[in-house]
Amino acid sequence: MEASNKWLKLGSLFPETEGFIIAIQDQVINTNNYKKYIVKDPNTHNDKCRKCHRHPETIQHITGACPTLTQTDYTHRHNQVVHIIHQKLAIKPKLIPNKLMPYYQYTPKPVLENTNYRMYFDRAILTDKTIHNNRPDITLIDKVKKEIYIIDIAVPNTHNIQKTITEKIHKYTELKEEVHRIWKMDRVYIVPLVLSSTGVIPKYLLHSLNVINLPENTYITMQKAAILNTCRIVRKFLQEYSATQTIPEHTAHLA
Repeated sequence: MEASNKWLKLGSLFPETEGFIIAIQDQVINTNNYKKYIVKDPNTHNDKCRKCHRHPETIQHITGACPTLTQTDYTHRHNQVVHIIHQKLAIKPKLIPNKLMPYYQYTPKPVLENTNYRMYFDRAILTDKTIHNNRPDITLIDKVKKEIYIIDIAVPNTHNIQKTITEKIHKYTELKEEVHRIWKMDRVYIVPLVLSSTGVIPKYLLHSLNVINLPENTYITMQKAAILNTCRIVRKFLQEYSATQTIPEHTAHLA
């Protein structure tokens, strides 16, 4: 709970952004579902999403479940968080110069290597038998300790956090076994890094950061990136349809 509310205490977001993400958390954004069932707007007869036209247009649908946003806005938000982790992991073993740059300006290289470490970014791992889930976000290999870290990152809606963590572990179990056997490593770790689209931090995230030897406060930058990108996604969605949408007076200042 303390970590999930950290962004409120730090005051690193603009007041408008703070108000907007709170409105998203409170589900008082002017979606079709909100207009039809909460405000009971007599002019709203259809609560389907105006983008995919298939699912009810709730705020959870916009922030993490609309299929038309999967390859664009959700992927961009995911990649922003990945860049934070990749840069911090690369600096520690001196795979890149020890100069931390803003995550939104950082571009990970597909392969980084020195005497003691090798790190892959978004790269398929080849194995003897076909494994469909063989492309984690980051693969870190410690040549000295003979350890591998299979790191995968996700930014789901809050109610899907635990499910996503479980799915990530299950997803890469087969790859873990194959890599352990083929590369003859002493230990292989599956490290899911999951936080919600509105900045909720599960305890498992702090555990995962500890496993890959990153400071616990790394979650603060991850949280900020997730919140800023979620606000951007919702604002963009609302603005695209502003011509056909009237925001209720009590939420207009938040959008």
